Amino acid sequence: MNLAESLAILRDKVDKISSLKEDKGHLDHPEDLIFLGGSAGANRALEASIATVKNPKTVTIKWDGYPALIFGRNGRGQFSIMDKHMFNKKDGTGRQVFSPEQFVQYDQARGVDRAGLHTLMAEIWPGLAKASSGAKGYYWGDLLFSQTLKEQNGLYVFKANPNGITYKVVADSDIGKLMAGKQGGIAVHQYLAPNAMTTDQATSLDGSIGQLKNNSNIAIVPSAMPITPKMKIDTSLVKGAQNAIKKYGASVDQMMDNAPQARNTFNQLFTVYINKKIVAGDLNNMLDGFMDFVEARPMTDKMKAKIVEYLRSNQEALVGAFTIWVEMYKLKMSIVDQLNKAAKSSPVKGYLDDGTETHEGFVSNGLKFVDRMGFSRQNLAGR
Repeated sequence: MNLAESLAILRDKVDKISSLKEDKGHLDHPEDLIFLGGSAGANRALEASIATVKNPKTVTIKWDGYPALIFGRNGRGQFSIMDKHMFNKKDGTGRQVFSPEQFVQYDQARGVDRAGLHTLMAEIWPGLAKASSGAKGYYWGDLLFSQTLKEQNGLYVFKANPNGITYKVVADSDIGKLMAGKQGGIAVHQYLAPNAMTTDQATSLDGSIGQLKNNSNIAIVPSAMPITPKMKIDTSLVKGAQNAIKKYGASVDQMMDNAPQARNTFNQLFTVYINKKIVAGDLNNMLDGFMDFVEARPMTDKMKAKIVEYLRSNQEALVGAFTIWVEMYKLKMSIVDQLNKAAKSSPVKGYLDDGTETHEGFVSNGLKFVDRMGFSRQNLAGR
């Protein structure tokens, strides 16, 4: 079994256990913050959207790589590679893996078979260790390719996520030259201090590669956009979001704060429903069908009765939550459209399976700006 076959098996296993919610440490969509943080979250999303347009130099590419890896050195200079779940393990054992052999032993001790990932670890460990020599802390990134790329008509073509984006990079560009002849490539986007204990402590690299070096057989790819986009804010969309938050914010807060269910679990009723609507390809009439979704959601009959009754008694807040979501989504998409337009003149281009030119998305001010009816729909449907 070669490396590509091993990775395909690994992806299949991961996809089968993946849920439709965001994992700890992931960035949020601006529009979802009304569900995750109430009116304060919505206002944060609004401010982040405006700040993104005012300072487009802060925008970075959200590379569609696989798998996501955290690598680097602890305070004693010991090198390690982990996934985010290992890094976040409360007892710290996931951060005590200092060789490919120990990585295998870690999985064996918990009865997990990740043979494809073990093969990958052995392949990339030396190169990433060399790239991080002298650097402090950890780097969070996504593997873009794991075998030397062959030039095709002046382009490097690769696809790390089988359900995601196909990239075409101009071989003679700065990023293309970074990839030339490399055994693998990883796009880095966030940094964790040597003493960090959770990915919640990650900070943006702002498009740089930090203290890493491109001195090994693994290309360290920055997430900075090759060109700075020119952007304008749509004041009518900003006003629409502001008015919706002002009108419904208080009632939404009350509904979220007093739900007869744990806050995170209650939030997921909304975020999982949104993702199901995205897979269905229909974001119209967001309120329609939500109660049917809740009533079909697995939970005890007693809890379901409480939730249904509670939602029915908070109709204004329910309407308001979806209204704010829609207004924020429209504002977000006006920004995504401008970013995708700017990317058309970039040496890095991405394509969906149907040939649509687009990136997975972009990152700015701690949030992800993604066309959920494009990349997200294809990616989620593929699971």
